[in-house]
Amino acid sequence: PATGPVIACGNHLSAFDAFGYGHLLQASGIAPRFLAKESLFRVPVLGALLRGARQIPVRRGTARSRDSLADARDALARGELIMVFPEGTYTRDPELWPMRARLGAARLALETGAPLLPIATWGGRALWPVGSPFPRPRPRRRVRMLVGEPFTVAPLEGETAQQAALRATDELMGRIAALLGQLRGERPPTVLHDGRRDTHRPEIGRPQRGYRAWRQTAP
Repeated sequence: PATGPVIACGNHLSAFDAFGYGHLLQASGIAPRFLAKESLFRVPVLGALLRGARQIPVRRGTARSRDSLADARDALARGELIMVFPEGTYTRDPELWPMRARLGAARLALETGAPLLPIATWGGRALWPVGSPFPRPRPRRRVRMLVGEPFTVAPLEGETAQQAALRATDELMGRIAALLGQLRGERPPTVLHDGRRDTHRPEIGRPQRGYRAWRQTAP
């Protein structure tokens, strides 16, 4: 949309994604405000740049974890665009499709009426592999992006806030996966990878307890 608040959401493959999405939006005349993990704001120089650019820290697992959503609501109320990685971390899907996402973006859309804008990117992991401190540009390593149609969400009759957020999140990630399928020339999976069941979840900093037992009993 040319004016008004927007919640842009994209799949997350590598450290390059923030630069890629940022460039895409800046080149379109939009100054995005990213929701980024709070630890990045403590990195020398980078933290100062993030604060100077008015990015929004996400304090996961702390008493102030809700502050980021409050800051995002304030930005949307001012008609700004915020950029969210709904998965909350790099995808751990073996085929690099998007994972099931957290509910924050959908909750914001339901609470504020701002449209969700799905975007997909492909090629960033080859350009900047996970674990590498620097990008590794090579000939023919290209990053491509595809922007989908914005859409609004609202609770259905008889639906709880949690149910509405789950439904909206599933629709959002389905749209992102479909866009990624177009970029890759492949059909996305009908059921997205559930990262909450992985043995190790770097975004929470510890192995997921009970995973092995779940795997032994899961169908």
